[in-house]
Amino acid sequence: MTVQKPLSELNSFGDVAAEDDAVLEYFLSTNAVESIEQGKVFLVLGRKGTGKTALVRYFSEGSAATTSRPLSLRGYPWSIHAQRIDYGASEIEAYVSSWRYLIAVELASLLLTLPGSSRTYKTEVLSKFLEENYGGPNPDLSKILQPKRITLSKLSFTPAIMGNQLGGVELERKKGDHNFGLELNALSQSIMTAIIDAAKAMGVKSLSLHFDELDQGLDRLNDERRHMLVGLVLAAREVRRESIGEGLAVNPVVYLRSDLWDEMNFSDKNKISQSLTLHLNWKSHELLNLINERLRAKLGAGATWDTVSAPELMRGSQTKWNHVLARTFDRPRDVIQFLNIALAEAKRRDAVDTIIKNEDIVASRDAYSSYLKSELDDEVGPHWPQWVEALGACSNISTLTFEREAFKDQYGKRKSPNNPVDGDLALELMHRFSIVGYETRSGYGGSAWSFRYSDPSAGWDNSASKFKVHLGLKEYAKLRETRLASSQQG
Repeated sequence: MTVQKPLSELNSFGDVAAEDDAVLEYFLSTNAVESIEQGKVFLVLGRKGTGKTALVRYFSEGSAATTSRPLSLRGYPWSIHAQRIDYGASEIEAYVSSWRYLIAVELASLLLTLPGSSRTYKTEVLSKFLEENYGGPNPDLSKILQPKRITLSKLSFTPAIMGNQLGGVELERKKGDHNFGLELNALSQSIMTAIIDAAKAMGVKSLSLHFDELDQGLDRLNDERRHMLVGLVLAAREVRRESIGEGLAVNPVVYLRSDLWDEMNFSDKNKISQSLTLHLNWKSHELLNLINERLRAKLGAGATWDTVSAPELMRGSQTKWNHVLARTFDRPRDVIQFLNIALAEAKRRDAVDTIIKNEDIVASRDAYSSYLKSELDDEVGPHWPQWVEALGACSNISTLTFEREAFKDQYGKRKSPNNPVDGDLALELMHRFSIVGYETRSGYGGSAWSFRYSDPSAGWDNSASKFKVHLGLKEYAKLRETRLASSQQG
């Protein structure tokens, strides 16, 4: 018989941070890791809190750690990178050459710092290049594009353009200089050729980089930053594609928030989204499996959500799990936060015979709703700093569901002079971040609420007239149901 420890011995269901061990452990049982390891994808998209950083942790701490390198863009000098613009390229590709060079330098550094790496002529060439320009084999990510000039000695590389060898590459260029991209691409290609030759001699089969926390340091996604992020995606695809058939699998993987990706527009975006992208969208049973795995690890093999929660249904014949999930954006971060609050409530009520009851779930909703609002501050704020004025308009209406015209009337009264978003656009943006959903009608007379988080492919309906605020914000915005019905989750 399997012995299960009491719930009172559980400190938490996990950390809310994306790098939480519960999320990391769960990913190992899915095809997400396999898709990245086998080079099937190079772009990982997900809303904040869906586990992007947990995947990066696997590749920096797991079995693939020796040939993988995590690259956090937290604190990255975007302003310096912005100066490394290729004036000879189109606006959308203006930063591809600089990212290709940065990727090449990081791959060279990764290869040279592999445990037990052997020395060959090509590794000496790579080592000499990094020593001359960065002082050693492991340059800081933030310093790679800082030098005014990249030095090329006869002992390192001799890239050429149309038969003319380069003695160096100036990283600081005046506007109108169209040779920057050509020269930097020639240098990057020379570095990559040396990396591939050295890897073959060393018996290295794969190298991967993992670009994470790209939203850090981006106060607002203006055109310049948007072009820089597009440049990274295109550069990663090019480097990956050019290594195919060369005997070394190279995969620079970009981890990006979905809302940032939504703001990008370039010719191959849909092709990349459909065939080379891993979308981190969680289903109810996947989230439940994650929580059960956490419980088994902490309380014993027989522990599950059903063994730590009372069987009574919530109001409206709704299970506790569905009640919790309806207040989340279907992401681990939200579920863990809600259950951690409920666990604390259950322990406060009964520290000995702890079990999560209906009253603990209900008592958790206020604190959780405040948490969700703070999460949205972080997500929506950089795009629309005055978004709380729209939420305030919903509070004025006071009900979870509302009509378009009623919202526009209340929003107009609260809208500040520095808020450029009108009522119709406010509703569209609120739908984009799943603050509200709009009512859809079926051909059989039924209706449903379309929220972006649960149906990412659903576009915006300009003709929608009726909306519903996400249930997770109900307590914070002090909203009430318009009617009581078993189908509602109040």
